[in-house]
Amino acid sequence: MTLLELGQWSAESYGLARPVRCELLRSYTNDVYSVQSPAGRFVLKVYGRGWRTAAEIRYEVALTQHLAARGVPIARAVATPCDEFVHEIGPGDDCRSAVLFEHAPGVKPQPPFTLALYRAFGEAIGQMHAFSNDFKTEHPRRPLDLECLLDEPLALSFPLLEKAADRRLLLNAASRVKDRIQDLAGEGLDWGPIHGDATLDNLHVTADGGVVLYDLDSGGPGWRAADLQGWAPNSPEYRGRWDAFLEGYSRVRSPRPADLLAAPYLTLAWDIWGLQIDLERRILGQGQEQTQAYLRERVALIRERARALPPE
Repeated sequence: MTLLELGQWSAESYGLARPVRCELLRSYTNDVYSVQSPAGRFVLKVYGRGWRTAAEIRYEVALTQHLAARGVPIARAVATPCDEFVHEIGPGDDCRSAVLFEHAPGVKPQPPFTLALYRAFGEAIGQMHAFSNDFKTEHPRRPLDLECLLDEPLALSFPLLEKAADRRLLLNAASRVKDRIQDLAGEGLDWGPIHGDATLDNLHVTADGGVVLYDLDSGGPGWRAADLQGWAPNSPEYRGRWDAFLEGYSRVRSPRPADLLAAPYLTLAWDIWGLQIDLERRILGQGQEQTQAYLRERVALIRERARALPPE
C-alpha cells in the first residue's frame, strides 16, 4: 500500500477529515506512520506479521485506555466511528492489524538530558505502575517471564553461535539472572503491567517539562523492576540520572527493596530477549555474515552488562 493509499484508508477507516498525509516514521517489528489531517496529528501502528496476536494487540489498547482514564500521561488509541480500535489492513496473506493512536503532545527529548527530565520520567512510570494495579481485561497477553526472556532466546541463539566461549557466556549470564530473579520473587518482587521499553525513545517532553508516554508494544504482565532503568545504578556516569528517576518514581509509589535489587538483572534479561527479537524480525534474513557480525556485537554487550552486575 502506497502512502497515498494509506492516507485514504486512514480517512475512510477513522473518519478523518481530508486530506490525510502519511509519512513512515520507522519500520522494525511494526511499521509506524505519522498521520496528519485537518483533524489533527496521529500515529498509525501497523503490526508486523507474526509479531502480535489480535488478543495481544487488544490488551495493549485496553491497558493504554485504562491508564489514560486514570490520568497517566500517555497517548491514547483512537476509535473508529464504529467504536473499534483494531483494524485489519491489506489483502489476503498480507493482511495485518493496525491501531491509530493520538500523537503524544510535546517533542522527543534532546541532549543534554537533565535531571529534571529523569524525575518527570520516573514519576510517569510510577503513575503507570500505581494506576495499573486494578487493570483487568479479557484479552490475554503473554507474560514477560523467564521462559520468554531467557529460555527461548537461548534456544534460538545457541545453534548460531560459533564459539563455545560465547555459548558459555550466554548460559552463565542467563543463569545468574534466573537465580537472582527467582530468589527476589520470593522476597516480594512486584509483578503487574509494565511498559517493557521505558526509554527516552518512547516519551515526549511537553512545554512545561512534563512527559507523555507512548508505545506499550513491548509491555505486558511482568516484573515492574524491568521499567526502573536498571542499566544506570551501577554506572558512575549515570548514577545521577538513576537517583533523579528514582526520586520522581518515589513521588508516586515506593519501590520495593527487591525491585531495586532486581533492576540490573532484568536489564540483562532484556538484552538476552532482544537477541530473539532482532534475529527473528531482522537479522536472520540478512544471511550468515550479517548474523555472525550481529551476534559478536550483542555478545560483547551482554558480557559488559554481566560484568556490571553487583558482585556475588
